[in-house]
Parts: sequence; C-alpha cells; structure tokens
Amino acid sequence: MKKTDIDKTVNDIYSIFCDRNYNVSFTLESVNNLFEIGNEVFHKNNPEEVERSSNRPKNKAPDLFEDEPFSLERTLHIYSQFEKQYTEVNPDLIHRIFELNSRLAWDNYRKKYYTFIKEISPEHPQDEYLDYLAAVVFYEQHDFQMSLNFINLAILKNTSCAVYIHLKSSCLMQLGKMEKARTFLYQALFLVELRHDNPPHRGSNTELYPNYPIEFHTNADIMRADLRKLDNIDNNFEHIIMPLINSNSF
Repeated sequence: MKKTDIDKTVNDIYSIFCDRNYNVSFTLESVNNLFEIGNEVFHKNNPEEVERSSNRPKNKAPDLFEDEPFSLERTLHIYSQFEKQYTEVNPDLIHRIFELNSRLAWDNYRKKYYTFIKEISPEHPQDEYLDYLAAVVFYEQHDFQMSLNFINLAILKNTSCAVYIHLKSSCLMQLGKMEKARTFLYQALFLVELRHDNPPHRGSNTELYPNYPIEFHTNADIMRADLRKLDNIDNNFEHIIMPLINSNSF
C-alpha cells in the first residue's frame, strides 16, 4: 500500500474513532475498537481486494487471513508496547498499532506455515512444488542440509529450474562447499540468460498449496552478486587466511 493510501486510511480510522468515543484515552478497550474500525475502513476502501480475498482458493494450508487480531493475547501485547508512550489515541499511535499487528500476524502465519509444509511435504514425495517449499522453509530455518535434500528432490523432477539450482547453490555455499556452489550458480545464470529457465511446477495437490507461499526469489543480478560473494571469499582465503596459517606453521 502506498504511503498516501496508508495515511488516508489512518486518518479515516482516527476520524471515526473520535466520532464514536467521547474519551480518546488510550486503553486496552481502544485497541479492539481501532481493529473494528480498521476492518470497516479496509472493506470500504478496498472492495476489489476484499472480493479477491473472499474468492481465493480454499485449501488445507494455513491462511494469512485467518489471523485473529481480536484475541486477548494479541490485544494485551500491543497495548503493553505503547501504554507508556501514549496517553491518547492519535494518528501516529494508530499507524504504529497496525504496523505492529501486521508484523505479529505475519510471524504467526510463518510459524503455522513452516509446521504445515514440514509435515505435509514428506507425504507427497512426487510433488515438486512441495519439495521446493520445504527446501525454502528449511533454508530460512538455517537447516541447510535438509534444505539441500529437498531441493535435490525438486531438481530431479525439474532439471532446468533456475530458482531450484540457485537455491541449491546457496545451500552448498552455507555448507562451505564453495566450488560446487559456484558450479551450480553458473548453471542457474546460464538458464536465465539463455531463457531456458523452467519455473517451478505446481502439481495436482492444489488443496495443499498455500495462498501466500514463502518462496525463493532470484534473478540474474542476484546471481551475479552471489558470484561476487564467492570471489570475495576466495580472495579473503588466499590473501588473509592463508598468510595467517603460514605464519603460524612450523
């Protein structure tokens, strides 16, 4: 959402809040009131987005829109973050409340999403896309060997996918296998530059695919940047690490 749209939304929420409340003191109850008003304003100002969300495919995966901002735990957490800084509701506070709530909603979604993907992907070994999503999840959790295992399964089913091969290169880099990482990174760049890239395939298990997948995004510029990182690692090893090793050898 653009800053001008955000500012307008915040001002709309504040105006309605002031109209409905004689007292604008910042209280626990006011947090819930702001969420209710925010929901109204969002539906009013974004009818196309609301319709698109209501028509999105239903599936078994966690959904970001299943978030519960009205839970007591969420309300208490948000209130506790700002109660010492604000005594009254104002546009700045409203902006910060919704910004924090968005982060909390996304964090909550990621936890559910990670658990779901890690549980469901081994049950569908022929599904290339689920193998790929599992590889991304394990990579984000810094379990690079498991990420490598799953991305290798995806590559077996789609050998010309630059995203898969770049992710494999990243896993190898994290595991300290720099020369192998470089080889696969060049392969991924080759596929992109010659337009032979075959993007990830979604199979028939659509009811398992998240509406908001956490994916690995890449392009030629990112690949070249990773190649420069590998060059820097090689240079540092040659000109910094090796002299230290030699100076301490007997």
